Amino acid sequence: MTAYLADELGLADPGTPWHTERSRVHALGSALGATVATCGKVATDVVLQSQGEIGEVAEGTPGGSSAMPHKQNPTASVLVVAAARRSPGLLGTLLTAGVHEQERATGSWHAEWPALRDLLRLAGGAAARTASILGGLRVDPAAMRRNLDAAGPGVMSEALATVLVPALGRLGAQEAVRRALAEVPGGGLELVAVLRRDPKVADAVSEDELSTRLDPVNGLGAAEELVDRHLRSHDRKERR
Repeated sequence: MTAYLADELGLADPGTPWHTERSRVHALGSALGATVATCGKVATDVVLQSQGEIGEVAEGTPGGSSAMPHKQNPTASVLVVAAARRSPGLLGTLLTAGVHEQERATGSWHAEWPALRDLLRLAGGAAARTASILGGLRVDPAAMRRNLDAAGPGVMSEALATVLVPALGRLGAQEAVRRALAEVPGGGLELVAVLRRDPKVADAVSEDELSTRLDPVNGLGAAEELVDRHLRSHDRKERR
């Protein structure tokens, strides 16, 4: 009978009674919770970078404000973040309800299914909203550059120290950059000149190399390669 019913519904036959064996429910709930958390991370970044004092990104169709006419609130991202806040509690309910007494639980099933339905709704909504957010996201490179410039050359201190390691060693390179930044907090060519006072640095690293390391545009590392790798992986999965 079990195999027949599973076949009629297009489901896999579990092979054994499932009344107190809730691993499939837990696996589904965990996958849904992880999905919502992933979407919540994306949405959180959009909310933070949409703040007026940052202004690096904006949703394509932002919401307004009842009090401040000029505001463009990242309302879709806020809803995704709200879903991410709710999901852990629902997953906790599923796991707690998995502790059944004997062959058939009293109350556990009744707590389990509403929580699972809520997780399904939250995951579906979060995924759909995140796709919409990313599809319409507006990025402001000028604001990004302005914020980097305002942060000062310290943003690139690791890159500067790294290029000095062969000449000064790791600790020596970090100390040299720290002293130079303290002396010339504004950065620029003056910072390069301070670093090159050390003969070891002047012999090992050119002025152009140090200037290049100071530009955040040159500090992306393997980001482009990693993005391409993920896109290729996604394309392969889509074709299967």
